[in-house]
Amino acid sequence: MDMLWQLKRRHRNNIWKHGLYYSSAVIFFFLVINIMTFKRHSTFLGGENNVDPGGTQFVSKFGISDIKYNVFQERKLKFHNSRRYMFKDKLRTLLDILENNLENKATYGSSENTILYRRYFSERLLYCDEVSSISDMTYMASGWTKAVYKGTYKGIPVAIKTVDVKGQDVTTCMDSGKSQTACYVKAAKKIVKEMVVLQALAGENTLKVLGFCLPRNADDSLWVAMVTELGEAVDLIKLLQMSWEDRLKVCLDITKIVNFMSQTPYGSMSMSDFRRQQFVLVDGNLKLSDVDDTGFEDPTCQTSDGCDVTFSSANFSQRTLCRHGRCVQYNEKKNLFNAGRHFVTFLLPHGAPRRLQSIIASVVKGYTNLTLSSEQLLKRMNMIVKLYRSGWYLNRTKSKKYNSSYKKLEQSDLPGQHDYRCQLSISMATCTVSVFDLWEAEDVCNNDNKCQGFVVTQQKTWTGRHLIHLKNNIGPPSFQQNTTLYIKPTGR
Repeated sequence: MDMLWQLKRRHRNNIWKHGLYYSSAVIFFFLVINIMTFKRHSTFLGGENNVDPGGTQFVSKFGISDIKYNVFQERKLKFHNSRRYMFKDKLRTLLDILENNLENKATYGSSENTILYRRYFSERLLYCDEVSSISDMTYMASGWTKAVYKGTYKGIPVAIKTVDVKGQDVTTCMDSGKSQTACYVKAAKKIVKEMVVLQALAGENTLKVLGFCLPRNADDSLWVAMVTELGEAVDLIKLLQMSWEDRLKVCLDITKIVNFMSQTPYGSMSMSDFRRQQFVLVDGNLKLSDVDDTGFEDPTCQTSDGCDVTFSSANFSQRTLCRHGRCVQYNEKKNLFNAGRHFVTFLLPHGAPRRLQSIIASVVKGYTNLTLSSEQLLKRMNMIVKLYRSGWYLNRTKSKKYNSSYKKLEQSDLPGQHDYRCQLSISMATCTVSVFDLWEAEDVCNNDNKCQGFVVTQQKTWTGRHLIHLKNNIGPPSFQQNTTLYIKPTGR
């Protein structure tokens, strides 16, 4: 019996082993087939990506010709087209509402909250009645089409953009023989477009739209207005007077903006007139504010000969590639060059820490010669911020120890006393600078002959550095819970 049992068990084992071998062979066979199929498919996709610079034709070794789109590009194009269609539909609908209402075709007695505005602007806070209640309206500036006012709504400062009836856009239109209403509507359409674009591009570096007013029936007065958060004009002199740290923030923000413009959900964004006046500062953050003259597609082309990005004022041009009928990165390169010219090239190098100057020079070169993409420039800008925030630029060695020789007086201050102006100050009335730590604060004071001490506050900058106030003399201190006074030793 034992022998018979052993024979049966051996027979079963042989069957199991043969089955295993057979299964392994089948799996191996299918694996080889899949690898060969995948390799062939990868070669095909690789061939699709190797479109010639003219974007005309590619013939692979498999005989496939006239490939216009690879899988990724086709999906990306469909995505941009669908988002662009929704954007244009929203803009077209609001423009129709504007024109119909001004032509007395609107429904009488309709509540503004019940018509299409709420559908298209779910986050809108202010309607016509609220806009009309804005107080302390003060004129700020005007351009070709718009006049900008500042006002107060429930204690919050806001900006109001409306049609400038005395502006060039309206007056030139009327000089051509058209009625005032027709010319007003023509100019108002630009405000409506700007309203839609700002909402579509909502983000940390885009001016926030709080509300708007469009005439909703024949009884309304002819008034189109957009309400946004209040920003400060980007003035050249103000930029140059900023501390290097604040200028670094502006350069980081403009790089973020250009990078975002190169890859919006609606396509690559173009600005026909890229200037500092199209941006504002809100709490130290640079934001895009003027977007009525924008588009969302790179120029069309037949060959790369029609894809030269030219800057006549700078006597500089660069050719981009023509692919699938579009000049690839045309808008991005144009925006990069203008962003460098109006912001980065003169704001970032001046006053920069010596150890950061090499990487800063590469960023400036990338903007000036268009040798880097917006994504590459953003990575380098983030690296500069990281190195500055970490104190790496101070070039300290671990073996070197810090021994303070300053006299420390906790909970002490010299408010309004012994202040003076210094070159790197962020204030017009005092010598106020940011420092990485106490060691750097003492180095700053030691290198300034006027400095006799400094007050360390709990205030921090956007990079997390402490603000200190340098003093040119020392007197009886006042009690202040959140400050510490450091007095320079005599003889220094």
